[in-house]
Amino acid sequence: MTSTGNVFRSGAIVGGVLLLAGCSGGGGGTAAPSPAVTPSASATPYGTTLAQVLEPISTGLGKVAAATTTSEVTSALATVESSADRAARNLNAGSAPAGADAARTELVNGLNSLSSEALSIRVELNDKKLCAVGVVQAELGAAQGLVAVPAALAELATAGYPAAFTVPELPKPQPQPRTLENGAVVRDGGNGGKGTLKFNNNGSADAVFTLATDGKAVASAYAAKGQAATIDGVKDGSYEIYYTTGVDWDSEAKQFTRDCRFVKVGDTHEFEPGGGGTIWTIKMRAEDGKGNAKTESRTVNSAPQP
Repeated sequence: MTSTGNVFRSGAIVGGVLLLAGCSGGGGGTAAPSPAVTPSASATPYGTTLAQVLEPISTGLGKVAAATTTSEVTSALATVESSADRAARNLNAGSAPAGADAARTELVNGLNSLSSEALSIRVELNDKKLCAVGVVQAELGAAQGLVAVPAALAELATAGYPAAFTVPELPKPQPQPRTLENGAVVRDGGNGGKGTLKFNNNGSADAVFTLATDGKAVASAYAAKGQAATIDGVKDGSYEIYYTTGVDWDSEAKQFTRDCRFVKVGDTHEFEPGGGGTIWTIKMRAEDGKGNAKTESRTVNSAPQP
């Protein structure tokens, strides 16, 4: 007599691939139903992957918005730059779920754009093409990457893969450069003396010139390009003379926000008692922007605020 045996097969999940288990009877019996296919326990949902790579960028953007000094905003821009670059590389190296590949590509492109724009803004800040925190924040707020990334994430959310990405409120760019009237007082030093400081601005940009003692501004005035201005009533004493040139004068911050340059004129200038008072004249030459005394360039951190 020939006996009929059953052949048993076992199943296991190996390396994320489900190996099916079943029992088949000898002699042409009907195969048992296969067990339900379930996702690997080690798989990370794509929405979670997106959230993980985007979170450092949101943190960096928040730091840009909260910055109050150029050093703080420089550090925050570096965070945005490196985080966006890393996120783009990580997403590009992985695979996207079905139906999400095109949106993933748009997201990677947007992240690359954001990283490049953050780097460009940081370089312009270092080169003093951008000079104030507010204008740096506005430049980043207008970045194309901050339009492209949310747009791509909206497509991914529609496809079933939502992820949080926070873009803080940032200042809007100024519609046109701000200026003051020629001769406008920036810092009033009073009229207790007889001395006079004349400033002839023959340069290609507006300027603010300053009298200072011990590195602190005493009096400042605005000189429009191509015009002359004066500070009258200077008290007797020894003063340092500085001037700054640039574009877009922020009266609240008391600085030019773009293309700024800070110069110290000579060492000290004496305003002596007697007679009608001492008169000093500083002439900026159009070809190099320097005055009629030996000049010493100063960094933004070492020049006194007007």
